[in-house]
Amino acid sequence: MGDNFEDLVSNLSSFSVSNEENCAVSRIDLYKTKISKQDQEARRSKFLERQKSDRHKSLDALRNIEEASDSPKKTNPFRNQLMLSEWMQDKPDDLEENWICKLAPVGHRTLIVAHKGRTESYTKSGYRTASFPSLLPGGNNTSRSSYSLLDAVWCETGQCFYLLDLICYGGHPVDNSEAEFRFYWGATKFSEDLPGISSKQRKNTYPMIWLPGNSSDKVTLTKLMDQRRDFEVDGLLFYHKMGHYDAGPTPLVAWLKPDMLNKVLDLDLDLSNFVMDT
Repeated sequence: MGDNFEDLVSNLSSFSVSNEENCAVSRIDLYKTKISKQDQEARRSKFLERQKSDRHKSLDALRNIEEASDSPKKTNPFRNQLMLSEWMQDKPDDLEENWICKLAPVGHRTLIVAHKGRTESYTKSGYRTASFPSLLPGGNNTSRSSYSLLDAVWCETGQCFYLLDLICYGGHPVDNSEAEFRFYWGATKFSEDLPGISSKQRKNTYPMIWLPGNSSDKVTLTKLMDQRRDFEVDGLLFYHKMGHYDAGPTPLVAWLKPDMLNKVLDLDLDLSNFVMDT
């Protein structure tokens, strides 16, 4: 499916979503309006069940690239394509077994699109912020025939992208793969195939750094809070291992600010060392 870039974008665009900036009910409003643990868990079950049918619809759409690429785009295909988290209202019963945690840097959520020899970054609303070469498949003149899409955070202070998730890599869509696989594959590709992508160079204008996934048990979270890092932490994202990459809000990705960890997860972590490197 190496030629199916436009169709992948078209498929992502089929979701009816609102981004965090324009949504009538913002994430902070959802947190203030308490959602019961039972309701949130029920919605998670429904999302997981829905994925079984959506998987086949998505793959069928990817086969229609020729028709999709010849059709004029009446809407911005990169608008509202990022997967958005919900506040974690209560600790999931299966947190330690089925959830992966990632530290989220302070910055701007960004959709990275590498295609036809260039790399472009887009805001959640689909506004293009930059065009530059990168080592991503499809992102420079030596790999024009391929394409890649990633979910990232642009860090202004570090002038780099921190990569949260993988949507498509080297012409292989993984949006319908489980989060556990996407994170494993992303970590493998960026460490083995693209070792130079984390540094600035002629064909890689901005460093791109893959954010590792962590278990969500108390021991791992304690170590995570104690370690030092080279970015300021905005919060923690918790991904359900079986969740697919769906554009828009999903209960299969949960969000907590650092100072909420002890209360929501019923922990007793020392957050005093939760600081950035200088």
